[in-house]
Amino acid sequence: MKLRYIFILYCFIFGLLCSVLAKPLSIEKIVFSSNRDGNWEIYIMNPDGTRQERLTYDRAVDCDPVISPKGDQILFNSNRAGTRDLYLMDVDGRNVRPLFGFSEAYRTHPVWSPDGVRIAYSQRALNGINIHTAKADGTSVKHIVHLKNAHSGYPSWSSDGTEIAFVVADEIHWASRQIRFINLETRTQETLFPDDFPRMSQPAYSPLENRIAFVWFRPAEQQQSVFIVNRDGSYLRQIESLVANDPAWAPFGNELIYTEGVIGSNSQIFKINLSRQTATQLTDDGSNYAGNWFAPKQLPVSPSTSLLTTQWGTVKIRN
Repeated sequence: MKLRYIFILYCFIFGLLCSVLAKPLSIEKIVFSSNRDGNWEIYIMNPDGTRQERLTYDRAVDCDPVISPKGDQILFNSNRAGTRDLYLMDVDGRNVRPLFGFSEAYRTHPVWSPDGVRIAYSQRALNGINIHTAKADGTSVKHIVHLKNAHSGYPSWSSDGTEIAFVVADEIHWASRQIRFINLETRTQETLFPDDFPRMSQPAYSPLENRIAFVWFRPAEQQQSVFIVNRDGSYLRQIESLVANDPAWAPFGNELIYTEGVIGSNSQIFKINLSRQTATQLTDDGSNYAGNWFAPKQLPVSPSTSLLTTQWGTVKIRN
């Protein structure tokens, strides 16, 4: 136990001293987790699937990676100190350090605020799993969502920074999964499709528009698919018709990446162009799970006219 604390303290101090030297990304990148080398580690690649590079080298499970809005750091989940918790590292994989220092908390599913000042995450406690926020340095922790008879997880920050989408589990019955929104100023909550009994999870806010991508399992069809819907619940459309997970938006809202099981293989990462309705497989080695897609802020951030006028429908990816 003493050696573990010494290790954490060393990583924390070394990270503080060296983080100022981190050079931010100047090109688009996708970060993801993979077990291709026999252990779950963090990797990074180009949006077309090229230049897949390993960033972490640890016997622990490293997963849930997300690149900061500035492109200089990666926040991820690891159990390298015993308990699952959140860690930071530079985008080149150096200067790994625990975000909260000495901690026995169980934290998962991290996400950055749009300005990179704060993070949101899930934290396990005696009464369940709930949503918290903190500054990017691990200070000023706030308990955002507290549910007495349910769990909350998978936070996703809105593009304007005013609210967080998250999943409420087991509130209606043991298998229920609903997507809910919380206003960070008023703390009022609103449920997407409140009159339904859905099994919806993994919400992902569009970086540009008031839209949500999410995973929906429908028992009647025995199918789990990726859907997109407007924030107000209108214009629901199915994007992926097979067993898909972990949707994440391209920086300009015109593409999605997601994870899907491949026959004769493992879970792989795909990219779908929402205008052309075509999908491309990006990984093929081991099992892989999508993280997030980063682009430097100096690139254009307004959606194209063709994207705004695209007619949506069900997409059949492969025969």
